[in-house]
Amino acid sequence: MTVALLEAQVFAKPYFRPQNLLVAEQDGKIVGMAHLVPDGPLVASELRGETANLPLVIAANVPNATEIEDALFQAAEAMVRESEAKVLLLGGTSEPGPFYFGLAKASCNRGALVSDARMMELAERSEMSPSTSWRVYSRALRGFRPPVDRTQITARRSLNVLREDDPPFASYREACIFMHQHRTCYTLVQKQDGAEIARLVVVELEAFSHLRGVRMSGIVDIDSVATCTQVHAQFFLAETLRQMAETGTAVVETQVNSSNDMLTDVVEKLGFEHYDEVRMMAKMLT
Repeated sequence: MTVALLEAQVFAKPYFRPQNLLVAEQDGKIVGMAHLVPDGPLVASELRGETANLPLVIAANVPNATEIEDALFQAAEAMVRESEAKVLLLGGTSEPGPFYFGLAKASCNRGALVSDARMMELAERSEMSPSTSWRVYSRALRGFRPPVDRTQITARRSLNVLREDDPPFASYREACIFMHQHRTCYTLVQKQDGAEIARLVVVELEAFSHLRGVRMSGIVDIDSVATCTQVHAQFFLAETLRQMAETGTAVVETQVNSSNDMLTDVVEKLGFEHYDEVRMMAKMLT
């Protein structure tokens, strides 16, 4: 994480509040930080006013890192208990978080990565319970070809996938999250009357692209395709991947709700590999 990225994705956000950034010092040196997102447009709309979010708790590689993380968490929890919030989330909400997009958790900065042992251990020590979870999938697009069978040929006859670069933002929150990333919207429509069936938004992951040396993108809202039939969902996602490959994307990542068996089946049929999981960790404060 560079200073420029941290500035763009955290400090420069118009809703960033410096008083909610907690910094730990030891012997005059900064050894950790925690970022509290207490309310307003920064948590999921259905939870607003009742839920606080702690998207980041991090300590340096020092012998007492665990103590530093615990102290930061306890300080944040104390601040939340002074508010009206009833729940504290660790790692993010169910919606894309308002900070750190493209810096953590790839295609969607929500929840805590199961592979992040320190975060999982912090959640356990802090008596947090898991709730919603998402499977994290990755797919290399080199040589990708949409599957061909009778159902997919039938879908191709009646459906079309339209592509729109840099579409208008749907909300103030969305604009603040993605203002530094290039977005592409793919829309599944009926050929006969142009009726819209579903949409997908793909965002370029610049930081991960530089880190891994290939162009990476993330599908940030694949759960929205759950309203489609499985045949239509497979056609839509396959055609989206084909168009992404043609425009230079080498690797695509996405997160699928663990309870959505249909979408899980679709992404796995299309060759996505499940390599991690994100979980919302929650603590009731009443």
